[in-house]
Amino acid sequence: MNETNQTQTKVKRKRGRPKGSKAKGVGEWQKVFLVALGKLPVIKVACVEAQVSRAEVYRARTRDPKFAIAWDHALQDGIDAVEANLHMRAREKDTIAAIFLLKNLRPEVYGENVNVNVSGSLSIDEVQQARKSLKSKLNQIAESVAPGERIFSDGTTR
Repeated sequence: MNETNQTQTKVKRKRGRPKGSKAKGVGEWQKVFLVALGKLPVIKVACVEAQVSRAEVYRARTRDPKFAIAWDHALQDGIDAVEANLHMRAREKDTIAAIFLLKNLRPEVYGENVNVNVSGSLSIDEVQQARKSLKSKLNQIAESVAPGERIFSDGTTR
């Protein structure tokens, strides 16, 4: 096969329904789409299952408030299914899934949140002393990382 024949035999991929599929009535594809979305909350996967383009489902969502509500419910059902699967994996064998769930379900115990509540007041002398201490520590770090003279924003060198 020569190069010209190879070029002629290539078929451009089109968006929308797969080649050879027939358009379904709106109510028909919407039902298939919603069921698929309820099983796996991924729009693209539900579109493939319903044999409809993403553009069409989003147009239908915009035009039809009932479909938009059903879409949201199906999406939540799909997310619930994923969450249930994650719970099963966490209980059976998956340590990472267990850690993820515990950190998200009980962040006060397993989370990495740090809450610091500071109250009170400092005198001007205490603030100035803290600034001097901080500058000194920053200079020590800078000197250990990259020794040498530096020019600072205030024009001084150290």
